[in-house]
Amino acid sequence: MKALGILRETQNSPGRESDDALILKAVMDQLSILKTEVTVMTPEEFDRADGNGYDLIVPMCETYPRLMRLKKIEAETGVVTVNPSDSVLGCYRTRMLESFADTPGLSYPPTVVRRTTPEANRTAPDFEAASGWWLKRGDVHNTCAYDVVFAKDWDEAEKIRREFESREIKDLAIQRHTDGDLIKFYGVGPGQWFTWFYHDPSTARRLPFELEDLAAQAELAAKAVKVEVFGGDAIVTPDGKIYIIDINSWPSFARVRAEAAVQIARRLRLRLRQVAGRKG
Repeated sequence: MKALGILRETQNSPGRESDDALILKAVMDQLSILKTEVTVMTPEEFDRADGNGYDLIVPMCETYPRLMRLKKIEAETGVVTVNPSDSVLGCYRTRMLESFADTPGLSYPPTVVRRTTPEANRTAPDFEAASGWWLKRGDVHNTCAYDVVFAKDWDEAEKIRREFESREIKDLAIQRHTDGDLIKFYGVGPGQWFTWFYHDPSTARRLPFELEDLAAQAELAAKAVKVEVFGGDAIVTPDGKIYIIDINSWPSFARVRAEAAVQIARRLRLRLRQVAGRKG
């Protein structure tokens, strides 16, 4: 069986360039031990390469043209992809929020998606946000420190909007700030493996919550965008309620890389066995 891994674009890994590469390489090393012939390419190498002849493609790349090429390869060859191009696109923030809205039982803070034009932002959103808003670019999650910015009032939000517009970002999400502990979570499945930790343990209040509630919300979010290898952010409020902030395809898994690599490789081998069974 042959597997291709595609690294993430460096501009989509701000501060995480090596971590993103290390998790993919660790997973592919595991697969090579588990009787799989593996190849790892940079996104630029993938642009020039023949995408045929693989039983499995493992893409961390996120740019739209590359995902469109991958989608074409998926359609023409039927290759198994984890996560598929449509799922990676589904993690683009505007699409993600649409999927969240269509998922019963999934909790996330009040959010509105708007164009970045002045006309679309003459007034603040109609939901209460006494503690301020987070303004987030509407496509990929994070390419620099200015893609997710806090605004304490609408005048400050307007300055952020203008900066987004100046960078030709077309859409933005405006989300109510939610007080609580910020949690990072990682998963494979959904349903195979799940773990979490505080974004900043030194400042976390360690507000009590039910672990099964966090896992259930994370897996609802993963199912909403149809990802098998995922990570994200959640807020635990003082009353123990859990809100999902983001879900991502193929995060860096930096703090749990060794364990995550084994769990991801296990999932990928399952998918390869399914391919072998169909060829069978």
